[in-house]
Amino acid sequence: MNILIIDDQRFIRETIKSDFETLIDNHPLAFSEANCGNQAIELLKQSENASPALFDLVIADLKMDNGDGLAVINHMATCKACCEIPLAVVSSSDVRTLELIGNITESFNLNLVGVFQKPVDIGHLFTLLTALKYKAPKPRKPIDTDVLSHEHIANLLNQDNLILCYQPKIDIVSQSIVGFEALSRLCIQGDGFIYPDRFIPLINKAGLNCQFSELVLEQALTQWALCPQLQQFSLSVNISAEDLLSEAFVNYVIDKKHHLPNIRLILELTESQETIDQDLALRSIAKLIINDISISLDDFGKSYSTFERLDNIPFDEIKIDKDFISDMDRNPKHLAIVESTIALAKKLKVKVVAEGVETLSVLKLLKNLGCEVAQGYYFSPPIEGRYVNSWVENYNYR
Repeated sequence: MNILIIDDQRFIRETIKSDFETLIDNHPLAFSEANCGNQAIELLKQSENASPALFDLVIADLKMDNGDGLAVINHMATCKACCEIPLAVVSSSDVRTLELIGNITESFNLNLVGVFQKPVDIGHLFTLLTALKYKAPKPRKPIDTDVLSHEHIANLLNQDNLILCYQPKIDIVSQSIVGFEALSRLCIQGDGFIYPDRFIPLINKAGLNCQFSELVLEQALTQWALCPQLQQFSLSVNISAEDLLSEAFVNYVIDKKHHLPNIRLILELTESQETIDQDLALRSIAKLIINDISISLDDFGKSYSTFERLDNIPFDEIKIDKDFISDMDRNPKHLAIVESTIALAKKLKVKVVAEGVETLSVLKLLKNLGCEVAQGYYFSPPIEGRYVNSWVENYNYR
């Protein structure tokens, strides 16, 4: 692994090298160093005609004389060979400045590992670097979903166009993997991906929600069935409240579970935007539960009927929405919401999963509050299905 470290302080460069050598003791490491942006750019120019690139990772400080970190970012954005090199930006600047730099770097479509505040947690950086190799590729061009008709969506709903990624769920105390959540993408002619916030409303409007949920379940369960090593982890799949109104869908799920008893299936129930037959939905949930299928209440706290659902349905877990989690270390209101939710869950003896964990400070707060499970970019972005086994091996090794 070849790493280019760009920082005007020798002590910082030596610390980063030492941390990497401590973390990775079974693979050869090679370091190149630059004490300013201009020197780094000269080193990067040597990668322009190299295949593969000379560096596997670039770590760049922002504030330097003789060419700062932004100059390095600009050069990498304009160099075809360099733009694919994973880039980690480090700085002693405040959080708002780091967010701005992150947005600028993302706009250049660089292979950004992350923007980190000094001192850098190399273990966290390496986790994100490893996960970067396994996440689904970015769309090569934007997809205009506004032009998609109901017929287009119907034609897209097949296993060839459905891509599943999996985000790990991590036990906060032991740091061990406890499960994965399946997240869906739709692919158009190999040209790019549509993400759920765009296509789910179209699917629901077309009345194809059950067909789509069956596709997701089929692909996710098939992967778990073909990979016995994954069956030690639970598999979470999202369903909508409308899915519960279909007796055929509920029976489909139960039949799948009977044929695959070794898979710990969790259905994450998202809130309905429509008025539905609550009695029928509750009967469907009861059928699923008595057939050993766990139910999770997704996006807890965002719906007016959340507490009514918690009273009526024996959920195995509740998931606190990422909007409350991601900034709870800076937002006192969100911290209060998370704290009260975890306390309520403990009294009800329900497991709590925190979504959207992106920083160590948030993870520490959750641990102190007694939250059991976390998922988010701190551990890994969603991982494309074919890479999940490799990710598990790398994570367990570390």
